[in-house]
Amino acid sequence: MTTMPTGFFWGNSTSSMQTEGFQGVRGKSTYDLKKEATWEKTIDEYHRYPEDFDLMAEMGVNMYRFEISWARVVPDGDGEFNEAGIKFYSDMIDALLARGIQPMIALYHFDMPLALAEKYNGFLSRHVIDAYVRYAKEIISRFADRVTYWLTFNEHNLYFTNMAYDIGGAINAEHSLDNLYQIFHHTMLAHAHVANFVHEQFDQLQIGGMLAYQVTYPATSKPTDVFAARRVDTFLNDNLLTMFTAGHYLPEVLAFVATHNIDMDYQPKDDAVLSKQTSDFIAFSYYRTDMLNADKIPDGTAPNRYLDIAN
Repeated sequence: MTTMPTGFFWGNSTSSMQTEGFQGVRGKSTYDLKKEATWEKTIDEYHRYPEDFDLMAEMGVNMYRFEISWARVVPDGDGEFNEAGIKFYSDMIDALLARGIQPMIALYHFDMPLALAEKYNGFLSRHVIDAYVRYAKEIISRFADRVTYWLTFNEHNLYFTNMAYDIGGAINAEHSLDNLYQIFHHTMLAHAHVANFVHEQFDQLQIGGMLAYQVTYPATSKPTDVFAARRVDTFLNDNLLTMFTAGHYLPEVLAFVATHNIDMDYQPKDDAVLSKQTSDFIAFSYYRTDMLNADKIPDGTAPNRYLDIAN
């Protein structure tokens, strides 16, 4: 019988809005605004997580990646911490460990506290960077004795696509390139601040970044298709991986910013934060491949938006 090597984790992952619903003491998040699905109870993990964890243990699962809902532990995003919400997650962690399942915590999975979205347009604001870092530091400090593995943002490269306005909480913002690049840069700063905090304060913890890896092939062998596919890979994959591993954006991306006069709110003090961060691991999700036909891309389209038009 073949066995997995020691230290191999096999498990599953969820987000809070997929499992908890809108139950218990919590603040509203941007998911409270969504009409396309019923989020009220979802799978009712809020009440039934012991049953879920028993099933995981029965299947041999030894890791569970779940999200802590920012709005549950800080109802207005930047005010008082909700001890009832923190206790809920603390109890979940204890229940996992009692079954031999390692918890991995994602600190943000698309559900901005609604108060911060309405007041600041989410990650368009540097105030929200500070609010996120404050929340993350508190949660990591509370659970550092029991949780080794941490993620800052689920599928971080999606904040460099047209999804950024929604998942970044910019609910009332113009869908401009300036705003898109600012959201991405602000989330990168938030990630770096938290990663630096972990590495400065906790030798035993591991923290990393995550991307939704997007493999894009040219639709034909035409140079225009090949070049367009390469640009998608550069902007949506390699740029983020370079930041996670080397602490800077790719020159191609910065050249595009300069050539197109994009205001991404890059301030001189940001370099010290970004360049210091390192990753203990890189996580990724992989859903599909895309084919890119450059003939469908209008002149002047940013590479961030190619797949919305021409795949």
